[in-house]
Amino acid sequence: MTNEKQHLLSDPASPVFGIISTVIMGALPLIDASKLNVQQRRAVHGATAVMSGLYIGVTVGGKRLPLRVLAGLATAAATLRFADAGDVMDARLEEKLRRAGTRHPRRWMAAGAAAFTFAGFLGDRAAARRGPFMAVPGDEPEQARSLDPRVRGLIEGILDASDIAGARELREQLGAAQEVYWADEFISTVYFKVPADLPRAVPHDQVFPVRAQFVGPEGAPYQVLLQISAGQLDQLAAETSDQETAESVDNFLKEWPDPSEAVYVLDNADGTKIVSQPAPPSQNATTTGKTG
Repeated sequence: MTNEKQHLLSDPASPVFGIISTVIMGALPLIDASKLNVQQRRAVHGATAVMSGLYIGVTVGGKRLPLRVLAGLATAAATLRFADAGDVMDARLEEKLRRAGTRHPRRWMAAGAAAFTFAGFLGDRAAARRGPFMAVPGDEPEQARSLDPRVRGLIEGILDASDIAGARELREQLGAAQEVYWADEFISTVYFKVPADLPRAVPHDQVFPVRAQFVGPEGAPYQVLLQISAGQLDQLAAETSDQETAESVDNFLKEWPDPSEAVYVLDNADGTKIVSQPAPPSQNATTTGKTG
């Protein structure tokens, strides 16, 4: 394994780490311990302890190797110690979901674990992006300004695309929100400052389930995610699924897209569905263009 690959797997803000950790943590709840024999349960408990220790070591242990090792070992030991209790809790949760009429409850448990893990990855990635602006001595002090019209338009499109809990409170916050910035150059993440006395959205911490998709100037697909923290607008971030450009979005993207050209996609239990997209050019406009 090259040093670059090792770095990607040990960097909590790396898309590679985010994808792998989300898949692994999402897959663990699919295993029903009640259907395993003693040896199989011990093997699953051991694997879960290792995975949990590695995840916590990378995400919580900081940049120093001794701290990462200590955090990882402590987590692995605690996971093993309470493995049987965890099996009981999983079984109770599965039974409650079944009584509530949920089909395939373990799939829902897996989806919840994956969503929680991915939300943590997005928080780590946002913190890593914010770090260079906040940690370097001599940088410009934090300032606030009015939102870019395209940023405001993208958020309005995301919030108006579907009737989702919390959207009304977030729209009210948007009316008073300001952008927090440290330098004038464009970056693919916008941080918000919202008055504390405004109503807050529930759930308090989430990635809003509607995202805007668009095609960048170099032809790569992008998506815009709205992060909510403590019930308030926290940040708007543009990301790409293209691994070649995932680590350098700011080098390729120089401005926010026109909100009217974005496709708004809703995440739900059945997958994703388009809830709003650009209107096709009218027949009159097409005819006029041809005759001109």
